[in-house]
Amino acid sequence: MSILPNPSVSELPFAFGGPPCTGVIRAVPEDFLVDEISLFDPDGEGEHQLLRIEKRNTNTEWVAGLLARHASVPRRDVSYAGQKDRNAVTRQWFSVRLAGQPEPDWSELDCSGIKILESARHGRKLRTGALKGNRFTIRVSKFDGDQTVLKKCLARVAEEGAPNYFGEQRFGRGGGNIVSAEALFRGELKRLKRQKRGIYALCGTFAAV
Repeated sequence: MSILPNPSVSELPFAFGGPPCTGVIRAVPEDFLVDEISLFDPDGEGEHQLLRIEKRNTNTEWVAGLLARHASVPRRDVSYAGQKDRNAVTRQWFSVRLAGQPEPDWSELDCSGIKILESARHGRKLRTGALKGNRFTIRVSKFDGDQTVLKKCLARVAEEGAPNYFGEQRFGRGGGNIVSAEALFRGELKRLKRQKRGIYALCGTFAAV
């Protein structure tokens, strides 16, 4: 199996004739806000603690590990519905299984860039994919271009959709995840965490020719 190199965005085909405007996104994390839309409300009882957390400049997997250490539970007892962008301000739910254990004082979770917004009990763990979607608020600075044409393009995107490319966010900086995917498919990576194996397998699937 051969793997495509990771092309830059400028080398990929554009929908609807290309962008009519230019600008800068993610100049600061607050320029990119993500709110997870949950499938359900906590039922108020059970062995799982649901925590709605706002994080800044932090990846989801690292937060999960932090929660496990704070609650003194195995990492496998902490779960989330989906990973969120690191270079952003994001809000999402985590679940921590506390079967037979006292609930920790979440206010003592002292970590820069992490804030607990809500906390409630629930009878079941939060599983991957258990969300309606994500709501994005994106601020563009140094904007330049024809706003009339841009609005027409956005209307077409809303009606017809647009290409969903897998770029640096999935392939990793410099294509590092693709290199790991190749090693995985060659059988060279034997002992991998399930989360890493899933990322590499997905990257390899989308990059394979």
